[in-house]
Amino acid sequence: MQRATVNLCQLLRNKFPQQNSEDFGLNLKAIYPVGIDIGSNNIYAAQLKKNRQDLVARGFVHRECEGAVQGIFNGGDGLIPVLREIAKDKRFRGRRAVVHFPSQYLLSFPITFEVHREETIEQVILRESKDFINFPLEEAIIDYPSLTPFISGDVNKYRASINAVRRDHMMQYLLLLKNAGLTVEAVDSGISSLIRLHSYTHKSIQNPTILCNIGSGQSLLSVVTRNSILVQRHVPWGVQMLLKSLQANLEFCEDKEKAAVLLKKYGLFHGDCLECSKGVDSGGEVVEQDDMRDMYRAIYQIINPHIEELVHEFHQVIGYARSEEHGESFEGIYIYGQGSTIHYLDRHLERRLNVPARLMNPLSKVGLSDDGIIPDVSEGSRFGLALGLAMRKVTWL
Repeated sequence: MQRATVNLCQLLRNKFPQQNSEDFGLNLKAIYPVGIDIGSNNIYAAQLKKNRQDLVARGFVHRECEGAVQGIFNGGDGLIPVLREIAKDKRFRGRRAVVHFPSQYLLSFPITFEVHREETIEQVILRESKDFINFPLEEAIIDYPSLTPFISGDVNKYRASINAVRRDHMMQYLLLLKNAGLTVEAVDSGISSLIRLHSYTHKSIQNPTILCNIGSGQSLLSVVTRNSILVQRHVPWGVQMLLKSLQANLEFCEDKEKAAVLLKKYGLFHGDCLECSKGVDSGGEVVEQDDMRDMYRAIYQIINPHIEELVHEFHQVIGYARSEEHGESFEGIYIYGQGSTIHYLDRHLERRLNVPARLMNPLSKVGLSDDGIIPDVSEGSRFGLALGLAMRKVTWL
């Protein structure tokens, strides 16, 4: 039973033991690993390098791969060639990687517990996690990216954020990556890489802060403080559902590319449409004012029911966090990932949730080693989690 509490990182250290270059009489220059974020239908990869005192991007790779996550545990026949291609990409140096475990197969939950005499923290975490895990505990790998003590009389009381995966799923995942030619140095959690990215590109977290990453089919919503993760939720909500609704409801929007253009151009701007300049749309094109308002209204009415689902998820997360922090106000909502593809998403969420919101692009703080690395810098937001992974320092590189 005790082996169920093995930390994900420790598992990998056992599987890929650390070797010091001094053991071989070498003085090797450290490099950053490739961060690989495998989503529902997309794979994003990024690698960084040190340039004087700052980090700059060495390279980015994006591949669409329908059903990528499902392919991990179905033999990986369609996924391995794509990952092998990424591993061989000349924009990257080396094949050492830091990856996420797919959120669809990850259980995340918070626990609060007391540690009594003759008990260890790990023993209590194991006992308290049992009620949240829907498979035999001896088959689990449990990690706690956040563990915070707090005062409660004379009792040693803690609050922890827990991640749990099936051991056989983890071993399948590692084998698939190995067969693709990658050396996995660490399996990181999505929330940890998001916090790492935000702390580097924005500022260190002090007050309760809402961090989210909008994906294609899955999104991560979280509330974090300086010392703890109050809540993290992986929700089955993504940009893909908005694109499909636009395609289904607009005759002239028969493919995903056209739907993506409309989403980025019009999005949720309808609420403030009356304030826009006469005869000029959000893309700067001169149009008839009535036609412009009709288009804003049409796009808004199609996507808003799905947006309300996201708003509901935010309310759930915010409500729980406020109960834990006794109503303390939030510093803001910071939106990473594909949120930047939805025009006016930040302003809409700010109005609906009454919390300042901001769309984040990591490349506003992370430079490029070559201007040709990514054609459109605004696309850098999609690589948010991959960059957060790539920033993880692996001491034995």
